[in-house]
Amino acid sequence: MLLPLLLLPWAWGALAASPPVPPGSLTLRLLKTTVFHNASSSNMEGMALLGDLETHFMDCSTCRIRFLQPWAHQGLTPRQWQDLETMLHRYLSNFILLINKIVKDEGEHYPFVIQVSIGCELHLNGTSRQFCDAAVNGEDFISFNMDSGTWVAQHEGKLALKKLDFLNQDKSTSATVQFLLRTTCVSELQSFGQYGKESLARQERPVAVVFARAPPPAGTPAPLLLVCRVTGFYPRPIRVAWLQDGEEVGPGWRLNSSGILPNADLTYQLRSSLAVGPGDGHSYACRVEHSSLGGQSLLIPWGHSRPWGPGLVVGITLGALAVTAMAVVLWWKIRRGHRDVRPGEPRA
Repeated sequence: MLLPLLLLPWAWGALAASPPVPPGSLTLRLLKTTVFHNASSSNMEGMALLGDLETHFMDCSTCRIRFLQPWAHQGLTPRQWQDLETMLHRYLSNFILLINKIVKDEGEHYPFVIQVSIGCELHLNGTSRQFCDAAVNGEDFISFNMDSGTWVAQHEGKLALKKLDFLNQDKSTSATVQFLLRTTCVSELQSFGQYGKESLARQERPVAVVFARAPPPAGTPAPLLLVCRVTGFYPRPIRVAWLQDGEEVGPGWRLNSSGILPNADLTYQLRSSLAVGPGDGHSYACRVEHSSLGGQSLLIPWGHSRPWGPGLVVGITLGALAVTAMAVVLWWKIRRGHRDVRPGEPRA
């Protein structure tokens, strides 16, 4: 039932990466989401990516393809893009009719969401990997096995198993899917990789800062949490580690990470935290390694080697005294200003 949806991406040359890939690899993947509100209302959006660069976008209320990179239109003539938009509109209309018929025949219920991820991955040694996965309401539904050329159920529901048998009976279509993924996708990936090589080679240096979350109340045994915030970097791969007295802290309960998250400006951010025992007397630093740093690394030390030792207490006390002194001076000046004004005289 998902065949029209799965085959169309190759017509308009959009697509990109699957989850984490080996260093130096490049991916082409299409992410497609269709929301079925009821039998007469649905919305579809498709996004194409080269690596992690968004290259094309399509909203099927108009079924117009938008080019998100200055080179994304290359490879096809304007007339070919227009013909492909027309074809997409026709196939997607048929796809929606088919899904609604299946829902009616199987007694399924609205609303629901169908998501598709399809593409290929090219490695430095010339080998490639292809993927084609579909999910319903956020749960894996079916996927295509490239080695056997068959559809595999990822969900044991009746609907998944029933449609699986239907798809696997169509041997010619399965062979076409294999060809499109192994040949067309890899060819498109190589072509787009050439067009977008300057964009893919972009390097943005990370900016990092280390700070501590507010310490727990005095007398509690809770550890201090040091946080290393790294942001503004591109490309995505990065390594962040904590050093204790110059030695890297190994995996364990003390370490935690947010994972790599996107920023609105097409760069990335990450937060790594380290639990530190109160007054343990060690020195700590966050080390950041990224391709934009030219083989070097950022080293950001934590400013307080003894988080709850006498030094911190003295610093807080001096700070409080300074603020108090400033407040007294201001109060004295204001009071003196009032005292200098005699009754009946205007103020300066």
